[in-house]
Amino acid sequence: MGASKGSAGKASRGTTAKEQYGEYLKHIFRLEQIESPVTTSALADSMKVAPSTVTDMLKRLAKEGLINYVPYHGITLTPRGEKQAVKAIRRHRIVERFLTDMLGFEWHEAHEEALHFEGDISDEVEFRLFSALNRPKVCPHGYPIPSKVEDIRIEEVNLYSLEPGEQAEVISVKDDDPELLRFMASMGIKPGVRIRVDAKDPFKGPLQAVVGKQKRTVGWHLANAVFVKKTP
Repeated sequence: MGASKGSAGKASRGTTAKEQYGEYLKHIFRLEQIESPVTTSALADSMKVAPSTVTDMLKRLAKEGLINYVPYHGITLTPRGEKQAVKAIRRHRIVERFLTDMLGFEWHEAHEEALHFEGDISDEVEFRLFSALNRPKVCPHGYPIPSKVEDIRIEEVNLYSLEPGEQAEVISVKDDDPELLRFMASMGIKPGVRIRVDAKDPFKGPLQAVVGKQKRTVGWHLANAVFVKKTP
């Protein structure tokens, strides 16, 4: 659910206010998990739009009662805004599953493609897609398909935080960089795969790891885009 040039481009092609609200709420929700309140500059960077564009939208979101916003003091979601953010995240992840499971898109394509039309489907279509997919629990990138806020928050750490000798299972991966996802797939790094770290070079050096059954060298940037749960 991360920001991308595709999401910013989508916003510029005449989307409805509802669609734009959903994109902003998703980004604010994600950023709040890192640091709250969310700064305007952090949101602008995440959305890949100008700070002035963000400020105009924040005023509209605050007027709708979806966020608490005081200039220079940051942004937080209201309970109503949080509920709408979860709804938008849920729809995005269901559409991603539809694209991969039923239309054959690769996982590195699903995020961008979902952005193009997820705002156009009705609640009924969303429900029927979810049912047709046999009610999946996660999106193609390993993130939960939530019904409430608590469903989104899962215990995970990034792969680079592991030390030599530690093992983990891949839970999710950063989903907003198609080229990075393509490279992950070539390395065999996907949700459910087991990884054991054998060595770790200092000063942001690469990891030497066993991914599944293959020995791999995993760079710092890639390792920070992979989220895992430690296993015994």
